[in-house]
Amino acid sequence: MTVFTVSFCGTACTRDEGEASRSDSDMRIYSPTTGYIPVRIHKEISGDLHATRPSVTVRGVGQNDWSQPGNTSEPLVLSGPLKVPGDLLTEAQKYSGGDRRSTTSQLTGWEAAALALHGANLAAGSGAEAYNFIGHSRGAVEAIMAAWFIQAYGPPAVKNIPIRILAIDPVPGPGQWYGILTQLPPNVISYVGVTAWDHLDTGFNGLVPRPNAKMAGSTQALSLGGGWMSLADNYQLTDPLAAPKSGATQPSDYTLFACRGRHGTVAGNATADGQYDPATVSASVARVGQLVYKLARGYLTQWGTVFAAKSAVGQSALQLRQEIHLDHAQLDNMAGGPLRDSVKPLRPYVRRVSSISGSIPWNTYYLEDVVGDPPYRQPYPVTAAASKDGGWVRWNFL
Repeated sequence: MTVFTVSFCGTACTRDEGEASRSDSDMRIYSPTTGYIPVRIHKEISGDLHATRPSVTVRGVGQNDWSQPGNTSEPLVLSGPLKVPGDLLTEAQKYSGGDRRSTTSQLTGWEAAALALHGANLAAGSGAEAYNFIGHSRGAVEAIMAAWFIQAYGPPAVKNIPIRILAIDPVPGPGQWYGILTQLPPNVISYVGVTAWDHLDTGFNGLVPRPNAKMAGSTQALSLGGGWMSLADNYQLTDPLAAPKSGATQPSDYTLFACRGRHGTVAGNATADGQYDPATVSASVARVGQLVYKLARGYLTQWGTVFAAKSAVGQSALQLRQEIHLDHAQLDNMAGGPLRDSVKPLRPYVRRVSSISGSIPWNTYYLEDVVGDPPYRQPYPVTAAASKDGGWVRWNFL
């Protein structure tokens, strides 16, 4: 079986993120063994950053393709093989080519649909028998959107090709969350999501998409909405974060992980505060990215991706987990310290996540409520108000 792998970069990230420095991003903030994980994964599959087979990268929202020259981007592949409606094509063409570096785009995220369509067309045109998508931040959201575009607009031979997604801290940003973000389409046969525990910045609520019918053991048939924004509005299935219904069983091929660190930490940023000063790089923090890197390589290999390079991280996943949870002070300090209780209302030191479409900002859950009680050997900071029961889907703790 031939497999084509697409790496979707996060907001403001170039296709050589972590492999080259530019004025607003120093490659030294990343662990040398992992780099920026979506880009490094592609490099270790195809052997070259500019390669487009057997894997390819998609630039981040509000950014150009490469660190140099840094003021232009390549045209997006938008007009085929997928046959998309005119309004989606018109919207996507706004972001094709030219200088795409834009703080406004980075904040609004409107460009994500164009990049998702681009990635979907690259996959559909690859001739592969299976697609593996890996993404970080909005790039992880684009991976889900790309799967929907293939499902809805792909030719018969393409729309049901199996897709497997590894999503590293998917974050759509503020504004409306379309149904094609909060629900997995039927062509996704495996989903693995990693959510950062210690990221509290406004506008960074984590996305946890709903399992599709096959994953949930349901017979509900797909009913596509009329427009590209509403493709999944009639197919919002069981909420994985809500309290389980009586007799509910766990979904299959749908796995959620909680992970220490901030939004960038889980993608390879090794600074002590999850920010962008290479002087603060910490071996204690770097272990988190190394663990997620090994997780990503492990799942992608299981799914049929072939790596040209061996893993650059020599430690085992078990050893990394043990060291993370024995040396967690810097991770604690990323989000208020080891104790997350506060006299302030609304649990300000607890991450929020959601699987609910729409634009109502309070349609969220506290992450500590939906994951269940963390294992006592793994010191995940929680508040006294945290629910011990969790939501429908059981989470794993890295």
